[in-house]
Amino acid sequence: MKSPVYITGASMIGPQPGFDRDGLERVVRYDAHPLKSIEPDLKRYIDPMRGRRMAKVARIGIGCGLNALERAGVQVPEAIIVGTGLGCMESTERFFGSMIQQDEMLPNPTAFIQSTHNNVAGQLALAVKCTGANFTYLHRGLSFTSALLDGLVQVGLEGARHVLVGGAEVITEDYFITQRHSGIWKQGSVTNLEVLNSADRGALCGEGAAFFVLDAQPRGERPVRLADADIAYRGGAEAMAARIEEFLQRNGLQSADIDLLMVGRGGDAELDQAYGPVEALFPDATVAAFKHLCGEFYVANAFGTWLTWSALATGALPAEAVLRGVPDRPFRTALLCDHFQLKDHSLVLLRS
Repeated sequence: MKSPVYITGASMIGPQPGFDRDGLERVVRYDAHPLKSIEPDLKRYIDPMRGRRMAKVARIGIGCGLNALERAGVQVPEAIIVGTGLGCMESTERFFGSMIQQDEMLPNPTAFIQSTHNNVAGQLALAVKCTGANFTYLHRGLSFTSALLDGLVQVGLEGARHVLVGGAEVITEDYFITQRHSGIWKQGSVTNLEVLNSADRGALCGEGAAFFVLDAQPRGERPVRLADADIAYRGGAEAMAARIEEFLQRNGLQSADIDLLMVGRGGDAELDQAYGPVEALFPDATVAAFKHLCGEFYVANAFGTWLTWSALATGALPAEAVLRGVPDRPFRTALLCDHFQLKDHSLVLLRS
């Protein structure tokens, strides 16, 4: 028997300040990219001496995950599930740089050991002494949503308690330069708060982490339920809209039941067109976006899910996120719709 799944704790570290809070402290304007994560003081979670030797993705991933557990009042989760597209790319580059500089003679193996994709999930388990299930998903733009689906199964069907699910990604300078040649990123400088009005190709590059504690029991005055999630590979605008209608029907909902639609518009004039038919399905809903606040990266939808959760948990959204509609009452049912390069499609349904 499937049991309901609730988000009992959530945390985010990204280009916008919202760590250890239920919502954004403010919205930061950037005039250039990549949009870098604002690292908070994490000394209550990570020893400063040890933290200086860690890759940035490990620091923000561990700090964010431990903060989510703290906010949920959980000491040891039953499972830890992390999604990441690049993993510890910084450590990988450091190791290969050492090999080149030392002509492949006795390079320090520490960076190689820390370069594995499951580094964040493993170090989180060591930090809280969790001996339960430990998974890392590496599915490009579906990495975080795959982890979220696993968490839904673990709690809703397997009966697990307090499952920590998250996504973490850090963009290195070399990766940014390399991918810029492919046309994924904007070539010139554009303000993040104006990028959605762009008429050219490319998005702003970003990075960040977001973690959630899932449980079968609600917690807090405004509990948020993770009702469902779905993933798909490939499909254009019409296929996205058709899939959403099937998704809503599966959950016993109609388009009128959705009062908040969170879309992954990132400022790429061509790719953002796919959201047009989706937004047309919800004429009465408030439509908001998140990628102009955090940038585009493989697990950007983790930030988008956190922002959607924040809207339900607090009843408010920053004005800079709203594209259409003026919220006149607290949100009750929200749908996140995102795609990465029109290939990796994600749907997340949250209800208060």
